[in-house]
Amino acid sequence: MVRNILIGLVVLVVGVVGVAFVLPQQVHVERSIVIGAAPDQVFNVINDLTRSKEWGPWYKRDPKMQLSFEGPPAGVGAKLKWSSATEGDGSQEIVESTAFSSLKTKLDFGDDGTAEAIMTLATTEGGTKVTWGMDTDVGMNPVGRYMGLMFDTWVGKDYEEGLTNLKQLVEAQAQSATNAALASPGTATPPDIPMSAVADASKGPEISTVEARAIILTRASAKAADAAAISAALGAAYQKLLNYGMSNNINVAGAPLAITISHSAEGDWVFDAAMPLDAKPDATVAAADGVKMGETYAGRVVKLTHKGPYNTMGPTYERIHAYTKANNLKEKPISWEEYVSDPAETDELELLTNVYVAIE
Repeated sequence: MVRNILIGLVVLVVGVVGVAFVLPQQVHVERSIVIGAAPDQVFNVINDLTRSKEWGPWYKRDPKMQLSFEGPPAGVGAKLKWSSATEGDGSQEIVESTAFSSLKTKLDFGDDGTAEAIMTLATTEGGTKVTWGMDTDVGMNPVGRYMGLMFDTWVGKDYEEGLTNLKQLVEAQAQSATNAALASPGTATPPDIPMSAVADASKGPEISTVEARAIILTRASAKAADAAAISAALGAAYQKLLNYGMSNNINVAGAPLAITISHSAEGDWVFDAAMPLDAKPDATVAAADGVKMGETYAGRVVKLTHKGPYNTMGPTYERIHAYTKANNLKEKPISWEEYVSDPAETDELELLTNVYVAIE
């Protein structure tokens, strides 16, 4: 009887071990969520390891967790180490960072092994789809193989919680920035306008190449924080351009433009109001009443579509500047706005404006 029991135990152990070796050695866990913000707004948070504690689920479970940082705070080389009585010890290091697109980190859990995590960002309806995945090799240890079966449940739950925290953080941060911009002195728009009314949250900055276009233009200015003053200045300038076009048989074609000349310390925005033409006139047309012929800039630009009142462009320009900095792009002192929507027929919350900043 004892002999049979021993044989049975041996068979059971062999069977358990044998089954372990047909279980997957490579384990993958993945979760996704849609965040109501542009990819650059999400990326700027996840790419900065010093902000991990603001949304990572592990840090919230142990408020006494000890953290230390090495290297730069963000981007490749940034490294975070942690020590916790409940969450264990380990480190996380950014090994690949593609601006506004993906982030790859190396995880080291000491005796518990290593893993690789990657977060990818993709523009989608409603904002940015963030996918957080982890890959690890559980090795040849039979116990590790069986534990690998539970990773999707264990790690997946943490990833779901972390993505939810990240969503709340980024959306609240974007809303706060929007309200601050709208509440600035001279702003007539109430500060409870939703984020989607100030910036196109579904699309981030993009690089493109524009060609020169024939235009007619005239110099104007207005208080940058005064929506009514901006609208009045633009309206008067464009009427002047239309009158000039009709007087000289010039056909206007395309959305009106405002090319920035300067912003003064007093808050005055000086610009050239311009209108594209369907073709360059055959003969030189004389300047009159401050209106003259010209051409738009030709070359590489960063473009971002702004949605909302004209006097809330600040955050949009800031996003472009953050994008060029993150991508090591050198800006030229040339920028302009293209007014896609007609303010006379469009609610100011729905106004669309393409913002361009020239780059080398």
